[in-house]
Amino acid sequence: MGRAKDEMMRYEELRPMYDWIEENFGYDTSEEGSEEWEVAVKEFERYCENQQSIEEEAYRQGQLEWYIYKASHLGIFQTQMRNIEVILHASPTDEEAKFSLLVMSHAHIVASVEAYLAGTFIHKVTNSEELIRKLVESDPYFSKMKFTLKEIFEKKEKLKFTVAEYLQDLIFHDLKKVKPMFKDVLNCDFGDISWLFDAVRKRHDCVHRAGLDKDGRHINLSKDLIRHLIYMSSIFIRETEQVVNFTPERLSLIHI
Repeated sequence: MGRAKDEMMRYEELRPMYDWIEENFGYDTSEEGSEEWEVAVKEFERYCENQQSIEEEAYRQGQLEWYIYKASHLGIFQTQMRNIEVILHASPTDEEAKFSLLVMSHAHIVASVEAYLAGTFIHKVTNSEELIRKLVESDPYFSKMKFTLKEIFEKKEKLKFTVAEYLQDLIFHDLKKVKPMFKDVLNCDFGDISWLFDAVRKRHDCVHRAGLDKDGRHINLSKDLIRHLIYMSSIFIRETEQVVNFTPERLSLIHI
């Protein structure tokens, strides 16, 4: 009984392969283990790899399109800050659970800032030929690239997606890189954001050590510190939004 069950489970697991081979090679592919069978299996494996590549590319393309065509990321940030405030009000009484909640809240705030910076920068740059030119001229990655004349025309056709793909791969909490990019390309000077550098460093402990420092001690977190980080982050995003997305009509929407 056990062996029959194992055989049945194996068949169900391999059924997509059997069906594909039958559809593409016919019923007379010979027995498993034969030369014809091995050829069919290898073709199926190549088919699966190709399908996976297509799905991954489609997913990546969808991600890039979201960045390019999503006009405003302010509302997403505001929603996340409100959600964290609600969570803080429902804080558990258990001290360890409470600390875990603070760890997740700190990491989420920094991630929300990062998401706003990434989404806003990518959208603004990829929808402006002038800003794309400024980025290409100021960023070392693009300045080092060399193309043939044919490649220049080919790249120009999909330059928006090339730029978006490069920017998506950047780590937008790498403030030493992001800060000059906003200044050079969008004329947005962050000013003194030492508090955000500190928050990013603390986020590393939250994400990679569950809120512990390298000596295994709890990092300094409290409700008051989380609310202060919300306050500082909200002011920072508001000031950034006023520079990079300012229009008289949008001014009333910036109510952080």
